[in-house]
Amino acid sequence: MTIRETWRRWADEDRQVQDSAVRRNLQVLSLAAWVLVALNAVHIAVFGLLTFDEPVRDGWARQIATAHGAMAVVMALTGWLARRLHARPVLPIVGRILPLAVSAVVLAWAIVLTVMDQAVSSSVNPYVNAAVGVAIVLLLRPSTMVGLMGMAWVALAWVLGGTTDDPAVLATNRMNAASATALAILVSILFWRHYARTELLQRALAESNRQLEAQRAELEALATRDPLTGLLNRREFVRQAEHELARARRLGAPLSLIMLDLDHFKTINDRHGHAVGDEVLRQTARHMAGSTRQTDRVARFGGEEFVLLLPDTSAEQAWHLADKLREGLARVCIPTLGVPVTASLGVASVLGTESVTLEAVLHRADQAMYEAKRSGRNRTVVAADAGTGAA
Repeated sequence: MTIRETWRRWADEDRQVQDSAVRRNLQVLSLAAWVLVALNAVHIAVFGLLTFDEPVRDGWARQIATAHGAMAVVMALTGWLARRLHARPVLPIVGRILPLAVSAVVLAWAIVLTVMDQAVSSSVNPYVNAAVGVAIVLLLRPSTMVGLMGMAWVALAWVLGGTTDDPAVLATNRMNAASATALAILVSILFWRHYARTELLQRALAESNRQLEAQRAELEALATRDPLTGLLNRREFVRQAEHELARARRLGAPLSLIMLDLDHFKTINDRHGHAVGDEVLRQTARHMAGSTRQTDRVARFGGEEFVLLLPDTSAEQAWHLADKLREGLARVCIPTLGVPVTASLGVASVLGTESVTLEAVLHRADQAMYEAKRSGRNRTVVAADAGTGAA
């Protein structure tokens, strides 16, 4: 594999992981946002009820309550929007940028809270909680996370410079924020790598399962279908016909069988070639399959011979269907042939009350078909023990 191919494969895998991560982030946001709304409500209640004798602390409590109120509104809108976007089959651009935008808003809000807290303490806990929370809750690409957290720390370090004149406190706060930033980046990278590995493995497994299913379907088709016409092959037809015959006996229902043999097929092969002969077989199969019910069974029995099983069908009904097949086949146009395709058909029927084997029913239909051949071809004959008729 060349470097360019490797790069394209990596880019494709990265794009797949990103698309999946965006969906996952929207799903998480649709739930996590309401958890944050609840936490904001608790903070609003606590800090809104706090009263202090000192104007500075009292103003600080009011500011904290107001900040949490604003964030509660933002999170409520985020949860509503994330839920709607996640339900869409195709994400608009706002759906792709929403997780990153929410991360930036949460970090900016945490910086504001941290600055507010400097009025009563030297804590940077709001920023630490937000940084680690973003890393744990949302999946962001490592490069995106490094850029976002780097800018957040720079912004916090800069604004902290205006909150204290004590170099020791300022250095401690900046280093604590830097440690939280580094930890958040590390956690985010580890989570992203784990998610990417899992996602790619799941996709590979899904693709492997798809290929196995396709192979299984292909093997099943090879085992049960005629490769030229796509109809059931002889073995599968016999298996299904035995099942239908047993069902007819159990329910006392009629069952009919039609044998169809193309007229002068050897002449077609000799005069026009086997490619034309194959096309005649395919067109015949297509015509028969398109003229029957879903419950009927159509098979290529061998060479130019076809068989049609008709559950819950009387001899008279089967004869009418067989004759319609014969007439319709004569109208099928095969340009390379130049002449109509005709067939001789034999019909055999049994009642569910009869104790007869499938082999016997096939023999009856076969004899009726050969009677149609002997009678001049291009006609339909019903087996003598099921009533007679010809056309």
